[in-house]
Amino acid sequence: MTTLRWNIAGDIEACTDMAALAALFAEAIAPCGYTNSAISAYLPTDKGPVPHLFFANTPESWRRDYLERNMSAIDSIISESRRRIAPFTWTELRAVVPLPDEELPLRALVNEWGLKDGFVVPIHGPGGYLGVASLVSSRELPPPPAERRTWLHMLSFLTHERCRVLEGVDPRSPLPEPLSVRERDCLRWVAAGKSDWEIGRILGIAPTTVKFHVDRARNKLGVHSRAQAVARLFLWGGS
Repeated sequence: MTTLRWNIAGDIEACTDMAALAALFAEAIAPCGYTNSAISAYLPTDKGPVPHLFFANTPESWRRDYLERNMSAIDSIISESRRRIAPFTWTELRAVVPLPDEELPLRALVNEWGLKDGFVVPIHGPGGYLGVASLVSSRELPPPPAERRTWLHMLSFLTHERCRVLEGVDPRSPLPEPLSVRERDCLRWVAAGKSDWEIGRILGIAPTTVKFHVDRARNKLGVHSRAQAVARLFLWGGS
């Protein structure tokens, strides 16, 4: 990587304004052929993910139509981002996921907006948090070579993190009701495969008391089984 490219990391960290950050990102990706961009997040809640747009260097009609009509609900780019860790291009996506019928209205809008190609960077966090950096071009682009792909990945990750910090967005959703220290201890030993009797011996309490704490934790987490309780606790960063 050139020194100039590395210098942008410091510029991103120094940004204190979202509009300036969006402009910096747009300027950095322009030499790679990308004319538009957006960085968003899907925040985990008990009622499902909630979209949150950090910024969008996109046509006004995109912001109006995509956001107001909740197009993310049918956008396979978003659903595929949940399943992938590495960045992918629109062409790579379509090679393995044909355009579903329900997405045809969105595809018509994409054509209307004059957008031809894109590079998508999924960013995963705790508890089901998903960040998505979308770099879009008004013309078809060749597949980015490895060095450029790595650069765009790093740039997108750093910019998303700065967006998150500037707006104070916590990637973790809070527990519906805080667990007590004893409830957390019991669940951790459940995760280790210990029985109530074994956990009782370890913690110096009766097996019935262990069951009481595990059941209370399960009820607080809103799940039906011990395995679900352990998974929910770890997803919320409670390990």
